[in-house]
Amino acid sequence: MSGDDLDDGLDYELQVSDSESLPESTELTDNEVETESSKRTRTSSQLDHVEPDQIVSKRQKKLAKSKVHQKKLEKVEDDKNQKKALPKSSPERIADYLATLIRQKFPDLSALELEEHYFKRTDFISTEAYEKERNLHNFQEFVNKFSKSPRAVILSPSNIRVADVFRSLGGSQSAVKLFTKSKLKDDVARVDLLLKSPKPKGVKTKKAQKDKKGALVKYFISTPTRLEKIASSTDSFFEGKDKLDIFLDASYLDPKANTLFTSEDSGALFAVLKEFLNKKSSVKILLF
Repeated sequence: MSGDDLDDGLDYELQVSDSESLPESTELTDNEVETESSKRTRTSSQLDHVEPDQIVSKRQKKLAKSKVHQKKLEKVEDDKNQKKALPKSSPERIADYLATLIRQKFPDLSALELEEHYFKRTDFISTEAYEKERNLHNFQEFVNKFSKSPRAVILSPSNIRVADVFRSLGGSQSAVKLFTKSKLKDDVARVDLLLKSPKPKGVKTKKAQKDKKGALVKYFISTPTRLEKIASSTDSFFEGKDKLDIFLDASYLDPKANTLFTSEDSGALFAVLKEFLNKKSSVKILLF
């Protein structure tokens, strides 16, 4: 028989000392239950709202980034349109635009020194009347319409563009390429040969035939840097009193949206244009 089954009619009373008191009950009081419940409720409520807030925040950030990106795209497109529209502007507008670029390029020069680099509106011939798109397909028509001189220089921003313009003008029948794919001394010799006066009629030598072919060449297509080097090596371009037109391939934008005026060659461009204006009489600049 176990002790739990024993019933001897006696009441037993256990005495427990203070040192041996039973552990306090782990049950929570009403206030503690309420407080803990409130904490759980608030925590649960916070958790319920964290995710939606984060989603809204991410959406707002994404939307903000999208708006900023869109504004950047619009600015880039607007910049491109302004660059393409420049050749269709008045000589006054072109001269002002170049003055701004020159000030940016030479920030340390005084106002008096900058005057030597500026272009006058009379240096340019307006091409505002040409309403067709200014692309390679229309290049030949454009130069035929506006060029009144026996010879003309065309400046493009790259070797590849020089080759494209050369083909658009009928190739070697009327134009010559002057770029870095040829040796500089060969380009200088070619310029000297082509700009010499043709021989009198009736002379049947091979040299005379070359001179006759040279007399048919009107367009000298080059990059600003290449032409600057050629001009420093020969004075052939500056001899004589014939008019000379300089066409600037200004409508073309490279893959980085730079034009002839904003390319790495812009410094050479401004320098060689000034050299031609100072050394050659009757020089006019036209923007394609």
